[in-house]
Amino acid sequence: MNDGDNPMHGLQEVCHDIRQPIAGVLALAGAVLAESNLPEGARSRLEQIVELAEWQSDVVENWLEVAAGDAPPVTGYTNAVEVVNQAAAAERLMWSGNLTLIWPAERVFIQTHPVILRRITANLLGNATRAAGPSGTVSVEVSRWGGRVLLAVEDDGPGFGWLAQCRGLGLSAVARQVVQQGGRLECGRGSLGGGRVSLWLPLAASRLGRMAH
Repeated sequence: MNDGDNPMHGLQEVCHDIRQPIAGVLALAGAVLAESNLPEGARSRLEQIVELAEWQSDVVENWLEVAAGDAPPVTGYTNAVEVVNQAAAAERLMWSGNLTLIWPAERVFIQTHPVILRRITANLLGNATRAAGPSGTVSVEVSRWGGRVLLAVEDDGPGFGWLAQCRGLGLSAVARQVVQQGGRLECGRGSLGGGRVSLWLPLAASRLGRMAH
């Protein structure tokens, strides 16, 4: 197989092409944000655009690193609560329903790369909000159980039979990613009456060491 027939090579080319318009969006938004007389409402929206563009840039860079076989080693210091909140904030921009988050008082660090965790969380939130509908309810809970972190996403929609009709990454792909990170995923019915997806991911090694003392 030559490079032209290699799907991974094609993905690398697409990622390289995507980086330029993302950089352009960031440059344009930055130029407007530098204006002193910018209305606060417009400034807030532009800051949200910048955050989303930076997130897409992080995804592209992660894809390129993985495709090149030189992805950075896992540091074990991904703040799970922070990343989940970022994914939820982005979902709120596109969904009008009630999205609630629950997390522990202390910070929770895991081994999973932050880009991978946010992609997983964004996919679960997208499935849940589609199932719940525009006026529905979705809850997200982050908690710590022994040496693992639990991320649970629930909705008040019709359940997982409906989710089979959805487009997107899919729960099977999410499950593969979770397993690759040393975790596990379970699906069932939640307390809101709809679907519940629970995934467990390993707690950061440094935090495990503190728990053992």
